[in-house]
Amino acid sequence: MAAGTSGRRLRSIALPRVDMRLLAGLVLVAVAVVGGLSLWRQAQITAPVVVAAREIAPGHVIERGDLALTQARLEGLLASLAIGQAEISSVVGHTASGAIHAGALVVRPDLGTGPVIGPDQVAVTVPVKADAVYPRLRRGDEVALMVTSDKGKPQSLTAVLIERAPVFDVALESSRVSLGGGDAAADGRLTNVTLLIPRSEAERVAHAVVNAELTLLLLAPEPTAGGQP
Repeated sequence: MAAGTSGRRLRSIALPRVDMRLLAGLVLVAVAVVGGLSLWRQAQITAPVVVAAREIAPGHVIERGDLALTQARLEGLLASLAIGQAEISSVVGHTASGAIHAGALVVRPDLGTGPVIGPDQVAVTVPVKADAVYPRLRRGDEVALMVTSDKGKPQSLTAVLIERAPVFDVALESSRVSLGGGDAAADGRLTNVTLLIPRSEAERVAHAVVNAELTLLLLAPEPTAGGQP
């Protein structure tokens, strides 16, 4: 009799009902918290990247002392252009293609491989007729500089002013300026090409820029010791 009464009591005890909507809500909250923590951790992940330790001028040959490291979190295109700590030694010896301000990130387009101004050289910019310049003339090409005096006159003469000069820079856009000698009738579309020339030739070239017409002749690269350009 007692056993039957105990069984009836057990059957009469109702189990608590679980609200499935509440359970699903708790699961969603837990997932959101875990995801938020993961994103927060990723946001805190930084990596050492190369920056300029001081002002770096265009054309400057970059030295190790010009560079420093800082922690940064980069994304997208900037991440692919930045230079990491493992590559810092590869930056040394490159020329700066433009000004890099102190503390600024050093990116791959900042690193040029063109000519560097030597201790006995100067960079001189010469105006040349835009339609007379090889359209693919680039930094590092080598040219001969020709000078024509007294253009249009019987005594006009063309001669070699500089036999070989590396191109330091080429203007991307031409502009309307006066040709040497100040002849307004000779104004035309010109482009500026900057050449590296011996310091001893600076006076002659400057005189020709002001008083004569200049022409550039693209030269083949000089052969190396092995006979290859």
